[in-house]
Amino acid sequence: MKCAHCKLPISSKPLSLETLHEKPLQTPLYFCCSGCKQVFLLLHSLELESFYTKLVDRTLEPITPIKEHDSNYYNSAYFLKNFTTPLKNGYLEISLLLENIHCAACVWLIERVLLKQEGIKKVQINYTAQRATLAFDPQKINIATILNTIASIGYRAQIYDPRIQDSHARKEEEKAFRALVVGIFASMNVMWIAIANYAGYFSGMDASMAFKLNVASWALASLTLAITGWQFLRGAFYGLKYKFVGMDFSVSVGALGVYGYSIYATFKGLEPYFESVCMLLTFISASKFLELKSRHKANAILDQLQNSLPLQVLVLELENGQIKRVLKEPQEVEIGARIEVLPGECVALDGILKSPSACVSTQAFNGETLPINLQSGDKLLAGYVNHAQAFIYQVTESFKLSFLSQMVQLIQKSFAQKPLLQQKADTLARFFSLVILFIALLGFVVWYFLAGLYKAFMVAMAVVVVACPCAFALAAPIALVVGVHLAFKKGVLFKKTESLEYLAKANTLFLDKTGTLSTGLSVADYKIHAPYNPSLLLSLIWHNSHPISQAISTFLKKDARPDISLQSIKQEEGGLEGHYQDQIVHAGSVAYLKSKGVEVGVLCADFACSINLTLVASFTLNSPLKPKAMQLVQTLKKKGLNLAILSGDSSTQVFEIAKSLNIACFAPLTPQQKLQHIEKALAKRQIVVMVGDGMNDTPSLAKAHVSICMHEGHDLSLLYSDVIVLNNSLEGVLEAFRTSTRVHRLIKQNLALSFLYNTLLIPLALCGLITPLIAALGMGLSSLLVVGNSLRLLSKDF
Repeated sequence: MKCAHCKLPISSKPLSLETLHEKPLQTPLYFCCSGCKQVFLLLHSLELESFYTKLVDRTLEPITPIKEHDSNYYNSAYFLKNFTTPLKNGYLEISLLLENIHCAACVWLIERVLLKQEGIKKVQINYTAQRATLAFDPQKINIATILNTIASIGYRAQIYDPRIQDSHARKEEEKAFRALVVGIFASMNVMWIAIANYAGYFSGMDASMAFKLNVASWALASLTLAITGWQFLRGAFYGLKYKFVGMDFSVSVGALGVYGYSIYATFKGLEPYFESVCMLLTFISASKFLELKSRHKANAILDQLQNSLPLQVLVLELENGQIKRVLKEPQEVEIGARIEVLPGECVALDGILKSPSACVSTQAFNGETLPINLQSGDKLLAGYVNHAQAFIYQVTESFKLSFLSQMVQLIQKSFAQKPLLQQKADTLARFFSLVILFIALLGFVVWYFLAGLYKAFMVAMAVVVVACPCAFALAAPIALVVGVHLAFKKGVLFKKTESLEYLAKANTLFLDKTGTLSTGLSVADYKIHAPYNPSLLLSLIWHNSHPISQAISTFLKKDARPDISLQSIKQEEGGLEGHYQDQIVHAGSVAYLKSKGVEVGVLCADFACSINLTLVASFTLNSPLKPKAMQLVQTLKKKGLNLAILSGDSSTQVFEIAKSLNIACFAPLTPQQKLQHIEKALAKRQIVVMVGDGMNDTPSLAKAHVSICMHEGHDLSLLYSDVIVLNNSLEGVLEAFRTSTRVHRLIKQNLALSFLYNTLLIPLALCGLITPLIAALGMGLSSLLVVGNSLRLLSKDF
């Protein structure tokens, strides 16, 4: 399938077009990205469709933004607003897309070189995604200098933009494939020459002819070394320059060693091994190419998510009394603008629906397959896809702060972090190559005295080549990326990859009740203790996103309006305080009102309100258990977890739910009391997980090893949690535990496979039982074995 605009093959999920000029097409058209689709529609709207006739069989580059890559552009307000994130103390954060990275040693080298530059505070590189996240001081170093520094050590970096990611991945694969083809061509031909040489030993080939054949092999080996082996030679050079020895050095030493010996053998009339040079580099290049394809596959889900956003949106503007549709980039759209979304298009910015109704799909980020129907005034989030007729909405958030943009940023940050297992593997890989060089040197000395120079040389080369530090370094990254992506497709967002490791080892789980175990809070009983204006209470809690506040708001808005402007509204532990004229309004839990000095007696309620320290109203809420609450408890109990409910609600309701689930409970608790329960568990060296609503109980969530929160449309940046359940279901909590268990098991398997491979093959090479050629094959296969094992996560049966 090819794109209807650029004519290039569509590698990811295509975008379809079924109507044109409001008329249905006989055959749907498909596009590789939203940019191509937008340009196609623009050309047809301008009656320039004859362009495609003139294009004939030629292809186009996918639509990418044209930028002026110089210091002025990087320092411009537009660039800083859209491509950097302000941090504390004046620092900025930026994401870069890296090229020419092919092993974990490349990552280590770039990180160390950048961290030595004045003004760079933090560098995190994800090998699988080939993205770097940097925190830097713009007063001490600029972006152009950072890019030039990376270029000075043999790598290329550009500002990360999801719109060019597919093109970059395709070019990277094409470059690697061309180098591999050269290696295959040279290897096949040099093997034919080797066969001719071998046959000549028995038929009495003339010495001059044998020399000519060896020179031909020399030329082919030189071609392979220069093209197929260039990436390894370059990596080894810059590694030595910055005092680092990695896989590139091992491969280069092996290839150059055999190459140098073969030249010597050619002129001395001995047997050369040029075919070993060609095949060694070809085998390793083939494994790296397959690894590259696997990394791109693992990273494709996030790229599809980012590429789903349109490059341009239709903004409605009033000009001379007429509504005019103007195409703008989402980054240029201001809050308050009105946007028209056509059928099949994706919502680019958060907003409020202004059309009477809309039907949208949210499957892109919470896994829900059925579309949802919205009414005028309902909230729209970036990432929703229009499933019906065109609709209009008003923008309420900038592009950078939109729901989808925040999710993408959180996923990117999670990829940049390294859990404990990966840190240990990286440390092992760094020292591994130095140990191998020592073993190879030791083997050379021993074999030199036992069997002479030739055998000693071959043994040393085999040891250097067969050892694979990359197998250790690859043990975690790909498994983590695939695991986080799969969890995200099922509505679970991991903000920290280290949470996967902690969840897999967790033995204690604390759950909040409201909004977590229970659903659909509603008012069961409402008592008025003294005359008051309900609009005063409604105005205080109207903008609060806690489930209890929302339930009370829904109940009160039948007879009241949130039209009173309170002053000095404060959100405190357990409640809210606001001032109106000479009245002080408090609303929250009974314990909160008691702490303010309100006389409540033996009141049994979930929520209460006081005015000037006089109790005026109380509410009792009802919230049935969420579906799969029992399944969650039973499944996690089987895993050996201790479960308990920590709730600020009335003890009667909490005890009933705890009894039905057969777990412990503690209620009613203040946020500080919840924190004390978690601290007690931590003091017993338990690994603690806290599940809550993410908007309250911040100390408890922060103290736990892993905090999981339910998302109900809150600003993601405000949710204090490590894991966010986007579909607000307990199935999402179960999925978080399932994913962590699978990923942790895979990482341990990968480390075991790497250890087993090296402990078996290095001694065999040291004993002279493996040639450099077989060593190269083993080295490549070991990396592929680890990558393939990680990709088992994509299997439905795993």
